Amino acid sequence: MIHSRHPNENPIAGFGALGRSVCKQILNRLAEASNRAVVRSRFADLQLRDLEDIGLTIAERDAMLR
Repeated sequence: MIHSRHPNENPIAGFGALGRSVCKQILNRLAEASNRAVVRSRFADLQLRDLEDIGLTIAERDAMLR
């Protein structure tokens, strides 16, 4: 019988520092992707007047969003 606090029950526990490092990298990438999505949606919502203020056309904005 395995003790309830046996370290091998948690797959990350067996990897130690390597497992924590990999998890941290995954979480950082998810956070970056989330931030990019927020910025992209704000940029996509700009009105024609706002685009003119920063010197972009609708076509240029659409090209940058691809």
